[in-house]
Amino acid sequence: MRYMMLVKMAPDAGPPPMALMEAVEGEIKQQYADGILLDADGLGPGLEIRLTAGEVTHIDGPFAEAKEVAGGFSLFEVRSHDEAVELGRRMVQLHEELWPGQDVAVEMRPLVGPPAPAE
Repeated sequence: MRYMMLVKMAPDAGPPPMALMEAVEGEIKQQYADGILLDADGLGPGLEIRLTAGEVTHIDGPFAEAKEVAGGFSLFEVRSHDEAVELGRRMVQLHEELWPGQDVAVEMRPLVGPPAPAE
């Protein structure tokens, strides 16, 4: 089962502390070693391309109306939904331990299409 994790926080949260970045880097290295992490990275400001009333428009982010922004993503291959939940819970716990007082949400989304063909 493939899942995408999005780590979301307030747009004005500022940069995370170095201790959190180091802990997340350690988690990423272990998840790669365990064979469950397929890809991960931070996310910059977005670009929205929209179709409205037959017209295609685009808007560059950051978006002032956003209540939260996605700061990063991870793509996992896990054995179960429960394993995906535990990965998300661990990411929230790291934020609580190393960046207390921040409102952080982790969204776990199952990927529903077939896996990409092996190269």
